[in-house]
Amino acid sequence: MNYPEKTFHRPQGSDGLTVALVDARYLRWLARSHEADGEPSGLPSREGVNEMLRHALNRSGVRASVLRTYWYADQDDQAVHDEQTLRLLPAGDSDGVALVRQMAADLQALVAGGRVDAVCIASDDDRLMAAIDAAKLAGLMVYLLADERAQSMSRLMQQDPSWARLLREADRRVIVRSSELAQVLAARAAGPTDGPVSAALDAQLQVVVQAWWDDLVEDDRETLREELPGQRGLPPEVDRELLMRAKNALGRSLNFQEKRVLRSQARQQATGQAQEPGAALQEESS
Repeated sequence: MNYPEKTFHRPQGSDGLTVALVDARYLRWLARSHEADGEPSGLPSREGVNEMLRHALNRSGVRASVLRTYWYADQDDQAVHDEQTLRLLPAGDSDGVALVRQMAADLQALVAGGRVDAVCIASDDDRLMAAIDAAKLAGLMVYLLADERAQSMSRLMQQDPSWARLLREADRRVIVRSSELAQVLAARAAGPTDGPVSAALDAQLQVVVQAWWDDLVEDDRETLREELPGQRGLPPEVDRELLMRAKNALGRSLNFQEKRVLRSQARQQATGQAQEPGAALQEESS
């Protein structure tokens, strides 16, 4: 039986679709270089990892659209995040054999699928070099994530030659500061609890929604007015923009309940429903 070929939309102005393959232990190791005690507490939070990767790629001159992040870890954090897939590794994988096998298999599957243009790999395991070289020969761009130590490759060649050799295989090295990474991975501990949303915060979120709506051109407003009544939630690009605006306004990421309120307010704004103060709060508690 013949099936129609599946295609993915590539946003205008983008360098194509990118999939990230992230070793959680590697990110913690990078973050530890910034932490005074050298050992983070608890499991790392991956809530802000996708956004961190997008910013790091953009700073490196890559206008990437990150389709999905694969998170390789030997402990299940029980978290659910959009556009992320957990790859649970055996708890005894201290030598990284299972990680290399799984990540290489995923990289080969992406090459075979032919639906992405680039991969961003966060790992220092040079046993991935053969799989990376095969992906490059197949036409994929390969970016490797590192901290500021990779800005001096000659020094890194002396301090950690195997890591340096791996980084040299990249089409581009994507630099993220260890301090920034430490903040992203610690976001859960510093983040708010999923309690009720206060009236004051409800008003702050409404200001964010109103500013977003005012910045839209009329054609985009009309499209949302027509499409939202017939669908649940918000379009992904709208949801991402609202969450980023709210994060910038509050100086932190929103918790689950706050996201619900923000999305409810945006739907009410777009569909023309009257938004009384605290209306989203009432909807949340109903």
